[in-house]
Amino acid sequence: MTELNTALSAREEAAYPFLECAVMLDNARKGEPTIQLADALDVNAARWQTIANRAIVRSRQLPPTTSEFFSRASRFMVEAARTLRQQPDDNVIEMMIHMNLNMSETILTAR
Repeated sequence: MTELNTALSAREEAAYPFLECAVMLDNARKGEPTIQLADALDVNAARWQTIANRAIVRSRQLPPTTSEFFSRASRFMVEAARTLRQQPDDNVIEMMIHMNLNMSETILTAR
């Protein structure tokens, strides 16, 4: 068996956390025993908060709309996580999955 080169490019490394969150949320939504919904929600919210905080630190280097997007998206993910702990909603989880997939794709296809 030949060994594959599994090193990720910088762009792939940046996109991977969003893809990983989408998969975790989807697995938790489907009731996969490897991850509980609360854990997937916590990881997802924390990652979006981290990205929003980085955008704030780099706000002088980013367009204002980009910083604002990450701030709003982070707030949405945190609030959705709180709400979904009390009352799971497949439509909201699906929206969160799509946001993560869209962010991953946007990073991978950015110029």
